[in-house]
Amino acid sequence: MFHTQGGLRVDPRARVLRPDGVPIPNLYAGGGSAAGISGHGAAGYLSGNGLLAALGLGKLAGDHAASKLSA
Repeated sequence: MFHTQGGLRVDPRARVLRPDGVPIPNLYAGGGSAAGISGHGAAGYLSGNGLLAALGLGKLAGDHAASKLSA
C-alpha cells in the first residue's frame, strides 16, 4: 500500500485500535495503512509522510512485539 487518506487508527506503539480505542492484540499498522498527519480530517497530502510513518511505526511495532517475547 502506498498511501491512504485515512487509514487505521493506531496508538503510540503502532497497535491498531478498535472503534472503542482498545488495541487489537498482535495487530500493528504503519506507513500508508496507518492514519497520520495526512489521515482522517486532514486536507491534502504531505510529501514523504507515508515513508516517515512506515519507518517510525515499524520501529515502534517491532520494539513492542519484541518486548512481548521476553516478557
